[in-house]
Amino acid sequence: MSGFNHEGRNVKTSLSAMPLDLISENEIRQKLVSVFTESIVLTNQFEIDHVSHDILDALGYRLSELKGMHINQLHPEMNIQRLLLGRLDRGFFGEIILALHTRHSHPVIFNITGFYLGVITDMNGYIVLNLKNLDRKEHIAQAENDREELDRFIYRAAHDLRGPLATIRGLLNLLKIRKDDDEIDVMVAMLDSSAERLDERLFKLLYLAESGEAELPTGELHIAALEKALRETREQNCPLQAIEVEIISGQPVIQNIHEHLVQSLLTNIMQYMVCLPRQNHPALSYTLSSTVHGLEVRVQALGFELDYNMQQVLQQRTSLYSGLLAYPNLINYYAARKIALSLGATMNITFLAGGVQEIYVAIPFYSATRHAG
Repeated sequence: MSGFNHEGRNVKTSLSAMPLDLISENEIRQKLVSVFTESIVLTNQFEIDHVSHDILDALGYRLSELKGMHINQLHPEMNIQRLLLGRLDRGFFGEIILALHTRHSHPVIFNITGFYLGVITDMNGYIVLNLKNLDRKEHIAQAENDREELDRFIYRAAHDLRGPLATIRGLLNLLKIRKDDDEIDVMVAMLDSSAERLDERLFKLLYLAESGEAELPTGELHIAALEKALRETREQNCPLQAIEVEIISGQPVIQNIHEHLVQSLLTNIMQYMVCLPRQNHPALSYTLSSTVHGLEVRVQALGFELDYNMQQVLQQRTSLYSGLLAYPNLINYYAARKIALSLGATMNITFLAGGVQEIYVAIPFYSATRHAG
């Protein structure tokens, strides 16, 4: 091989005798994506001709939707054609990192190598891109982290839930071998206490598991409805204690938000707060503001007591379920964190001077996260 023009036509190749009269060009292009199992075949006009099944799955397209599409449409903010032309000056290139967008505009990161088809055959006019999905490696690593987290939860659950069960079984054995009924009332009371403790832990695990489930959203968060829900939550949890609640928003309605999950998240934050010990004149302030990317919520709480050890616990990124078993009184905080994860939101808590807590939540617009990827 001695050289290539700008379309990748080879001047000399050892494979020039390939029997193209026996195999059609279309068949060869189709076979390429079988040989290169993660690949895209382009025309020299940088229009998509064939795509392997693995890449179709990663991008969420059917071949019929991509065929004939210009490669630039897979990244509207970048001129991919210009980038590839610059790299193909020798007929091939190796390992560039590039994001291609799915049909729902979610970027997927690929390691890409490429060459003109004329490098290896007498069939000119096509470019082969071989892609390695780097996001998939991250997903595998995340799956491994999730498995380890599940193992830790199972270990913790086995210890925490077996305690009351062992007590119940021990008391039942004592009941069976008792000589008289003098202590039966005491044993029944102990059984009831252990059963109640077990039931409470299981109920809280179920509550956390079910948090994040909601009706289909309309995409409109009405601030008046949110304020009503928050005030009702306050009244249900502390009817005799005056807690000042303030909701600040520059808009009466916020669009493109999963209103049911957002309301559930913010009411769980309210429930977490009102269950804490309180000083005089406790107050909660919710400030909601829209940004280019989504909804920002700042919750400031004054007059709610939380000791240093519990502050450290809340600032740790531990497993939600394991954390709940260790600190069941924080169930609503963990539920809020779980809902935030399901929304693709970030949620952080900080403790300021004067006993002030601040929870910050950044929620991406619903339209940007719906069926991502």
